Amino acid sequence: MTTACMIIAVSFLPFFEAKNTVANYIVEPPGEGAERVDAVRPDLTVTEKCPACMGKGEITLEEQDFGQATGRLGGLRKKHLKCPVCKGAKKMEAYASPSSLAIDVTRDREKFQSEHLSKGDVPVGEAFIPREKYEELTERKDKERLKLVKETFGQPCRTCNWTGIEPCKKCDGNGFIKCPNDDCKGGWAVTKTTTSYSRTKSGGGLNGGSGNWRSSSGSRSIKRKEEKVSVNVCPDCGGATTVPCPVCLGRRAAPCRKCNGVGSRKKGY
Repeated sequence: MTTACMIIAVSFLPFFEAKNTVANYIVEPPGEGAERVDAVRPDLTVTEKCPACMGKGEITLEEQDFGQATGRLGGLRKKHLKCPVCKGAKKMEAYASPSSLAIDVTRDREKFQSEHLSKGDVPVGEAFIPREKYEELTERKDKERLKLVKETFGQPCRTCNWTGIEPCKKCDGNGFIKCPNDDCKGGWAVTKTTTSYSRTKSGGGLNGGSGNWRSSSGSRSIKRKEEKVSVNVCPDCGGATTVPCPVCLGRRAAPCRKCNGVGSRKKGY
């Protein structure tokens, strides 16, 4: 089974534009009765098909011959089980794929920059202000106001790059890891046990010595080994072959520890 997920594009462009609008209030405050602008990052949680059952709500396990079928009557087993990961719900909630988010942020950042540059706006840190306002501030040598514009927009966190989340290191942002049970073979727990035993075999024969032949009785020990293969649904993964990451619990990521999930850089780093 695979842990492939559906890639869902997330747009950061409205977020960048809202931050830029707020930063420009330093240059030109909003008029009375102006609509409030909040720079809110896009919702990074997604609901998608369970990667363990691919949205079916159940899994099918077909038993293979691991050595347990010798002398067996009937064919190998096939089991239809409720998905042990989504519990039959068919869907799971997680953070969007960290790798696809990195692409989304880069794409939208480049689009944001190109749109403002095409209008003739001037970059001030990560923000853009109209050229006439920039020239007005530079003529007045108002460096403090330009600094406030820069600080209001902010700088991207070096760890999460505006997203506010960082991929889980335990599962590399996949949300799932391989079943930890070393005995798991395709969702089946295959265990081999070897039993050693000995038994005594008695018997009779003729023994001759000094010209005399006579019957004798005796016994000898015979040692044997018996191997048994036991095959059952894996108790660790329930047949799914993968399990949710124990660190992120299948969510792929967690709030960024460097910026506490804010997405922008703190002063001093």
